[in-house]
Amino acid sequence: MKEYERASEIKLTRRLPMIIRLDGKAFHSWVKKTGCVRPFDHTLMGMMAGLTKYLSENISGTVLGYTQSDEISLLVRDDQAIDTEPWFDKRIQKVVSIASALATYWFNANNAFEKKVPAFFDARAFVLPEDEVRNYFIWRQEDASSNSLSMLAQSLYPHEALQRKKWSELQDLCWAKGHNWNDLLTTEKRGTCTYRKEVEKIGRNGSARRLKFVIDEEIPIFSSRDADMWWKRFRA
Repeated sequence: MKEYERASEIKLTRRLPMIIRLDGKAFHSWVKKTGCVRPFDHTLMGMMAGLTKYLSENISGTVLGYTQSDEISLLVRDDQAIDTEPWFDKRIQKVVSIASALATYWFNANNAFEKKVPAFFDARAFVLPEDEVRNYFIWRQEDASSNSLSMLAQSLYPHEALQRKKWSELQDLCWAKGHNWNDLLTTEKRGTCTYRKEVEKIGRNGSARRLKFVIDEEIPIFSSRDADMWWKRFRA
């Protein structure tokens, strides 16, 4: 029986950056049942940011968490020291099952909505070259901005009026209704990140500085030159 079990056990390559991406299962239905506010529900956004922080703290090796909409991407490293052990030995079945279980547990336990509709998350995991890490997060952030503009437009116009419209055309339509997408909050346009930052902790014997995961609601545009230094903290 153990041989059957081991035959389907796949491990991701060690010492390569690992991405764990989690998505809410059928969240288009979940938000309707819950009664989320359109186009941006800040209660839900706060819950997703809190969930990203929780996962970052509880998945060993996480250096960066990024969330937009009902999606979370975690950058998990096992190459920061010669003796670093990967989370669950990078066994895919363990990684994705436990990550999705952690997400489902925390989200439902911390549901801040009046209607307590159960939510579920799925997960996938893969490794990629060091040089592609930033490109991956650029891809997800560009998706976030595209979705953000679409959600704003959909809250102002019927579906038929938005079909086959380009980015600039959607912006113009929103502007015609008195809404400038560029003036939205950073969290509404680009998402939210969590990562370790040195913070001051005050105790009985004075204060001390320690690394702690924080939520960053003013993240840069990942593809911009201004973000070059910001990205260096996440490399091995």
